[in-house]
Amino acid sequence: MTHRNTGIDLSPEQKAAVEYIGPALVVAGAGSGKTRTLTAKIAFLIDNGYSPENILAITFTNKAAGEMKSRLVDLTGLSIDRFPWVRTYHSACFMILKQHGHILGYQLPLQIYSDYQQQKIVKEILVKYNIDKKYLYPIRSHLSNAKNSGDPASYFDAQRRMAYVNLPEIYDLYEKELFSKNAVDFDNILLMTRNLLRDHPEVQRQYQSMFSYLLVDEYQDSNNLQEDLTRLLIGNGNLFCVGDDWQAIYGFRGSNVEHFIQFEKNYEGAKIFRLEQNYRSAEEIVQAANELIRFNKNRVDKECFSQKNGGLIEVHDFYSDDEEAGWVARKIELLNSAGIKYDDMAVLYRTKFCSLSFEKAFRSAGLSYKMLGAKGFFERKEIMDITCYLTAAVFERDDVSFERILNIPKRGIGPGTLKKINQMRSGEMSLQDALRKALEEKVLPDKVYKGLKRLMDLMDDIRTMLPDAAIREVLERSSYLDYLQKYSKTSSDYTAREENLDQLIYSASQYSTLLEYLEDASLVKEDKTEDGDSENGVSLSTMHASKGLEFYAVFVVGCEENLLPHWKSKESESEIQEERRLMYVAMTRAEHYLYISSAGYRKGQYNPSSRFIAELSKSSYV
Repeated sequence: MTHRNTGIDLSPEQKAAVEYIGPALVVAGAGSGKTRTLTAKIAFLIDNGYSPENILAITFTNKAAGEMKSRLVDLTGLSIDRFPWVRTYHSACFMILKQHGHILGYQLPLQIYSDYQQQKIVKEILVKYNIDKKYLYPIRSHLSNAKNSGDPASYFDAQRRMAYVNLPEIYDLYEKELFSKNAVDFDNILLMTRNLLRDHPEVQRQYQSMFSYLLVDEYQDSNNLQEDLTRLLIGNGNLFCVGDDWQAIYGFRGSNVEHFIQFEKNYEGAKIFRLEQNYRSAEEIVQAANELIRFNKNRVDKECFSQKNGGLIEVHDFYSDDEEAGWVARKIELLNSAGIKYDDMAVLYRTKFCSLSFEKAFRSAGLSYKMLGAKGFFERKEIMDITCYLTAAVFERDDVSFERILNIPKRGIGPGTLKKINQMRSGEMSLQDALRKALEEKVLPDKVYKGLKRLMDLMDDIRTMLPDAAIREVLERSSYLDYLQKYSKTSSDYTAREENLDQLIYSASQYSTLLEYLEDASLVKEDKTEDGDSENGVSLSTMHASKGLEFYAVFVVGCEENLLPHWKSKESESEIQEERRLMYVAMTRAEHYLYISSAGYRKGQYNPSSRFIAELSKSSYV
């Protein structure tokens, strides 16, 4: 094969990885140009005769997939629709499931249940079986973990913590309910696709012959189920995985870093490439981070370095969290007066409650800030309300979405009316069908009848409308904005919510059918938005939410035992190693200034400084 140049300026290590054909693992240190290498690989493959339509490139967020497609369009000059398989695992699997789901008993259109809908189903199961609602979140977590383990039965066998709750039974009831609604949840998308490929060789062969190359980004974050899918989809050994086991921080979600570490054993003829030059951080920061991570026994070795010098690391120990927050606020003001923008600074902490003292100190100092990794756009109340209108119009069996909008805005429907509607049901009848029957037989009070008749007319009218037109119709005919004004706490709260709805209308206007729009909206679960007092300002973020970002100055705060490492992570050495990797991620977000701090008293409790501070040699910081 003739190797043609991609047109991207690559280091010798990046170039070697890009031009190698066969199973390859790129061990990419922080700031080493991982995304650049991955994009260059796809461009190289296209330049050398591979069809873009036959390249499956997996990213971990929809945003990352969108950015990669844009880069590829710029690099190759091809149109964006030539890259149909640059997607997240969930998005790619949903395409496969729509194509072949009939084999498993699904029909089109297939619905993806949101967090809200899943929660409502589990809640109803708990009520029915007289199980305390306090178990809702742990049960939901177990259901998700069971699926992502790739083997739900074995997962439940290994659980001993919830002896008084029959998890397998709840799982079966939940799955039956989903199937009866012709729906899948987020985890089902992967599990059902895995089962489809594993149990139906003809389907597996179809995709193995279709994909000439399979690329996986952030490979260290793959869970067992995603690794199963990778193995089932790869037909010819052409696998290119990129990631950094030193930044594997999602073990609590079921990610299994062992897939990364054992890559050479798992894939015959595999070659390892190391990207060790950090283009982001100063050498002083890179070496201090290297020093920390060497305490992890379970890792793939590499020697990260930087050619930038002059970085500054300071370590501070404060009496209390308030003193720490006050010092950080003053330091940020000093850095800003020295010419560093607020946007280029971040405060990173292990758990969300740590942000409170900093929010207070920043408000007091008049510093603008923004919260990263806050609520996802589609989790906001006003977005969920309007999305439930659209969802109920398209998926008439979706009782959860329909029940939410029955009385939003208020239509005088209390528990009595709902009971009366439910009494009209027979067999597999949906709530919407029962309401239509109740309206037909005129069993409802006149005022309620009129409100619900208008609602059903609205459902019927928007079903075939363009998505943005459907949203405008809902807002107008339900007087939703009047309702939202009364619901909002302040005028600025209302304005922010109204702006969210404007954004919803804009994003919906990019689609030609409601179904297409709702499918894409359901698949953005992993992308979070920012929230805060203003668009600009210092970023406040958990360490987990900061991964992949970079700032000129970073404050890594709350570095105390029982917080970092977290008290829940002290059960095993592997959990301590994950906490150390989290500290490594936080440190390597910094380009030039890195401030690490601890407080003796936080929320009135005493904790000593983190062992991770002790693992840094005193010569590496001021």
